[in-house]
Amino acid sequence: MTNKIIYITLLLLSFSFPSKKIIKSCEKKIQSIFSDSVSIKRDLYQITDIDKESFDIVRQDFFKDELNVWIIGNEEDSIKYYAILDNVIGKTMPISFLAIYDMDGSVYNVSVIKYREQYGGQIKSKRWLKQFINYTDTSNYSIGKSISTISGATISVNSISKGIHKLSIIINNIIESFDEK
Repeated sequence: MTNKIIYITLLLLSFSFPSKKIIKSCEKKIQSIFSDSVSIKRDLYQITDIDKESFDIVRQDFFKDELNVWIIGNEEDSIKYYAILDNVIGKTMPISFLAIYDMDGSVYNVSVIKYREQYGGQIKSKRWLKQFINYTDTSNYSIGKSISTISGATISVNSISKGIHKLSIIINNIIESFDEK
């Protein structure tokens, strides 16, 4: 039993630090969503104690105390977007996803970067992920009501929905912290 706990702990820790391949996949996804005329800068956001307090609503923690964040800007009209890489636990393995927010803290786009489970891969569908567009921290994240269910992917649907809600709660803190830099 102890070996199993150690193995799971080491496995989860390995997913806390995104690989170069995951980072590259995020950057390719950002480039595919936005034109080449935008500037993209990656930085780390340190999750604060205030951020952690707000997770009582969602009941989902982060794997670690920092997030990879890309600031996406258009120099001509200074429009900014913020892309955030996060991991949520599926049935047994982490699901890496990228959520992009506009300056108002609304979801602009969501993409599953890496799905590691055997079943439930339907959550990668652009059609399913599109339902989160324009969601904010105050949107209704109820599965089966506002969020569509997917047969055979109950855990993945819940995890991704909670993950997006969690990021939506702290996006304004993220925006404020990078605007101060």
